[in-house]
Amino acid sequence: MSAKKAALLTVLMVSGIIFMAAGLYSVDASGHVASSDGYGISSTR
Repeated sequence: MSAKKAALLTVLMVSGIIFMAAGLYSVDASGHVASSDGYGISSTR
């Protein structure tokens, strides 16, 4: 794998993780309902 492809893959993976975390945070902040990421992993308080 070339350095350009590795850098692009890294940027895409990190941005995906950030968007997923932002989505989970906004769902959790909007109500007191257990949020789920769609894979069965939920955050409860």
